[in-house]
Amino acid sequence: MKIVIRYLFIPVILFLLVSCEQDRKKDIVYQVSNNSNGFLVHYRDSNGQLIKNGVDVQSKEDVWKYSFEADEGDIVFVSAKYDNPTDGIRIMILIDGKTYKQGSSLYDTLNFVTVSGTVPFD
Repeated sequence: MKIVIRYLFIPVILFLLVSCEQDRKKDIVYQVSNNSNGFLVHYRDSNGQLIKNGVDVQSKEDVWKYSFEADEGDIVFVSAKYDNPTDGIRIMILIDGKTYKQGSSLYDTLNFVTVSGTVPFD
């Protein structure tokens, strides 16, 4: 009897573990701010494609955002460059409303500011 219970118990436990395990979707937001003259942004979209856009802004208070859902383990990437040498830029990746990574630049028109990573597992 003990052997039968043991052999039935193991599959039941495995079934419960597998059925409880699921991919959790995370809310991702790319955010670019602190720029007053516009910038070029490159980012990885919800389909994994690299998108390139020129963004016009009117003031440093303007914020560019791109939001989507991603699975744990997915790659997140956003990069931006500006041309005005008296300007700057700030880039953030937020996951479920919390800052995941960020980067900034001031007076550097030669280099892209890049923020990237992998959506963490809970």
